Amino acid sequence: MDLNILWLVPVAYFIHILEETPRFVPWATRYFSAPATFGQFVLGNVIFMVYVIISAGLAVFYPGEWTIVLGLATAAWIFSNFLLHAFYTLYTGEYSPGVVTASAIYAPVAVYIYTAFMGILSMEDKWKLVIADAGFGSEQYAAEFFRFILPAIAPGGRARAPDLRDFSAYGFALPKPTVPGQKTATRENL
Repeated sequence: MDLNILWLVPVAYFIHILEETPRFVPWATRYFSAPATFGQFVLGNVIFMVYVIISAGLAVFYPGEWTIVLGLATAAWIFSNFLLHAFYTLYTGEYSPGVVTASAIYAPVAVYIYTAFMGILSMEDKWKLVIADAGFGSEQYAAEFFRFILPAIAPGGRARAPDLRDFSAYGFALPKPTVPGQKTATRENL
């Protein structure tokens, strides 16, 4: 993941503040009683903008476990802010100042950052089909899932087709499907 995409968060935040600025304080005092003044609104946003810039900068320039978590936390925050704006707009039936940029910018930016971080954009096409539910049945999904997972967790990383012994080795008792006239698998005869 190119950590430079975290710079989208302060840019999105700045644009969001521009939408909120003229109407947020009167609206928020009706529903939250805070911020009470325009000065409190500005101070809160300046402090938070500093946090967002520092968090993104630390993650980009000094990538490490805690700095990346800090940077990703800013993306989580903008997504949660989108949820709050959407909720209050729907709940009150009134425009929540900031809902437009939260919906049009915050949500897509946060989803893009987390999608890039989790590597979903580079997954194989068949996994995209699984996610999109475009034709994989549950049996095929399970077979493909275990085809990739079992070798990764098996001792020595043996790459082979899974069978019932793999499941029982990890504590799962999965009997074979019964066919009339055939003996069913048990833990003892595996």
